Amino acid sequence: MVERPPQQAIDLLEKAVERSKRRSSVRLPLAFARDQVNEVARPPLARLLQGGGEVRIKVLLTILMMATKHPHVTRVPSRDLAAMLNLPDSDGAGARRVNKALSDLADVNLVRREHRPGHVPSTTILDPGGSGEEWNTEQLSGTTYITLPPDLWRRGWLIALSGRALALLIILRENTGGRQKGAWVPGIRHRQYGLSEDTWTKATKELRDAGLLDVDEKVFSFQGEPRRRNIYTLHLARLGMFDPGDLTQLN
Repeated sequence: MVERPPQQAIDLLEKAVERSKRRSSVRLPLAFARDQVNEVARPPLARLLQGGGEVRIKVLLTILMMATKHPHVTRVPSRDLAAMLNLPDSDGAGARRVNKALSDLADVNLVRREHRPGHVPSTTILDPGGSGEEWNTEQLSGTTYITLPPDLWRRGWLIALSGRALALLIILRENTGGRQKGAWVPGIRHRQYGLSEDTWTKATKELRDAGLLDVDEKVFSFQGEPRRRNIYTLHLARLGMFDPGDLTQLN
């Protein structure tokens, strides 16, 4: 069950959004969530989720939110990020978990870290698609990106949702292309996301329980035979209308 995080953590995330002066949604390239190149799909999002990657995903998304303009550099102490993400012992074990996450992100060319004695390390966001190239959201155009609203952070949803639920939210956002109406996920596209069936099923349940997703089974005819499809409808507007836990009663 999705529960409302402690107010202190929500306040820290809200202040981070305010300090960023972000006026628009966070943008991600399609390649972050969907691998249309390799036969065995390994998009960065699915790779980050492997091996208990919840902190990796939340750290990356948060610094993406904070670094609004090219060259997308942040200088945030690890203990502060740990407190924003409501990690236990933010000054100790929590900060170490954040440092490990940042190291993992650097290993897969999603960020670049620069250390100077006596200074907070700087973190530069690289292409979330995994190319290792410099990242500039201003170069994205049309429908070539996935958008996430600031309310995902502002109201604490980023903390309340698990890593797999956040991953599926991003995937379904990509699948619908930002449309309000629901959409089904074709088999080929499903494989391109790289999530296991178990992860997909558990994340679907969590988003439904949180009140952010409806799944309706539709029957259609194909060559005279009945076929069933799951139609996924995201309710991202609710991120700004409700706090985590408030929507449980809708389900």
